[in-house]
Amino acid sequence: MIGSPGRYPRGVSRRFFALSEVTARIRELLAPAFGRRFWVRGEISSARERGHFYCDLVESDSAHGVVAQLRCTIWERDLQRIRAEFAKAGLDLALENGTQVGIECEVEFHPRYGLSLRGRDMDPAFALGELELRRRRILETLGKEGLLDRNARLAVAMLPNRIALVTSAGSAACLDFVETLSASPFGFQIFLAGATMQGQDAQRSILAALDACERLPVDLVVIARGGGSKTELAWLDDELIARRIAGYPLPVWTGIGHEIDTGVLDAVAGQSFKTPTAVAEALVGRFVAVSRRLDEGAVRLRSVWRLRLRAASERLERAQTGLRQGTRKLVDQRRSELRRAAEAVRAEVRTRLGGEERRLARVGATLRVRALGRLREAELALGAAGRTLGASQRSRLREVSERLLARRERFSAKRVLARIARERERLAALESLLRAADPRTALARGFSLTTDASGSLVRSVAQAPPGTIVETRVVDGSFESVVRTTRRDGDG
Repeated sequence: MIGSPGRYPRGVSRRFFALSEVTARIRELLAPAFGRRFWVRGEISSARERGHFYCDLVESDSAHGVVAQLRCTIWERDLQRIRAEFAKAGLDLALENGTQVGIECEVEFHPRYGLSLRGRDMDPAFALGELELRRRRILETLGKEGLLDRNARLAVAMLPNRIALVTSAGSAACLDFVETLSASPFGFQIFLAGATMQGQDAQRSILAALDACERLPVDLVVIARGGGSKTELAWLDDELIARRIAGYPLPVWTGIGHEIDTGVLDAVAGQSFKTPTAVAEALVGRFVAVSRRLDEGAVRLRSVWRLRLRAASERLERAQTGLRQGTRKLVDQRRSELRRAAEAVRAEVRTRLGGEERRLARVGATLRVRALGRLREAELALGAAGRTLGASQRSRLREVSERLLARRERFSAKRVLARIARERERLAALESLLRAADPRTALARGFSLTTDASGSLVRSVAQAPPGTIVETRVVDGSFESVVRTTRRDGDG
């Protein structure tokens, strides 16, 4: 025994042990456990990969409080072997904060660094099981709330040609979708909402893209990804994204590259397809079907109207024949009647013309006298009006000329150039202020930024107690360090 419990009686000398003796005794007590392997289930925290992988394995209770925690290290050679085994199982090894893992470990103890675990192996089936359980829990929750078919009940336009595409810009999924639509003879308008489709930033990025698409004048939103391993696709089995799609005001289709499983987003989307290309082909297919129906309708319309036109043409020909024969008889009859009426009219016209000629002669003489008087009056009035109109127009022209000269002075090149020069000076001043506020300027003057393991900026010594690992960023890079002691201003 290193020592007995309890306090020493007053006056009795105490025995002090060297720290190395204590660590040696601890190592001696743990010796039977060294070399033995056992499986541990835990959650990764404080993950860091520097060739080797370092993390803390933690266990939380129902209130998310940590009830157990141990450091764990996986050496680079073991890490490469584990990744190869996961790849054979169709999985990617996701060693990120919050990931639940089943890991085979050995106990290690170092006199300086204390007790830790060395990771030897990981169980792909455990990782796959966790993903599947999470997917099923989400689907079960959404099903109970009646959200799985809500988006499917939204009406899709017969010819949706304004498409919002949510995917990674420049990815194979994006190119395949756009090329398939572009190769069709129909006009599509595509709005790309770039988003990260895997990793811890996927949820925030996809939700932001959906928010942006809601403000666009589109008929349909397509979420596309070009496939991947089960762990990569598991980032899309997200409850928040699924709820956003279920309550989305626009129809949402998914084209996520998996051949067997149905993801959470596929379950809540209006329609789901196996690949982005399949979504594009379905859209083109709607246009092809409508085009085919229009072509068939045009053929039927031409056939019906051809028959109707033939029947109408035959009726018209019969009517024309009857009309020609009846018209000929009627014309002959009317010609005889008109000839007799013309003779009677001619005699009466001769009588009336003699009387009208005499009356017109009298009226003409009277009109000539009156016209000469009216012409003289009109000439006098026209001369007076011409003089008045000339003076008014000259005054109006002078006013217009003065306004044109004033506008030419207002928009002269000299005044415009002066305005541009003032705006350039204002922009130069703003640029100087931005440069002064740039953190890199402060770093170049010798200042530095210090962050803890979570990436939060260290502003006080209270945030970095002894033992804390911090990262310090200077102008040309960064370095890690461990806090040994802290001193507050005024402590001496």
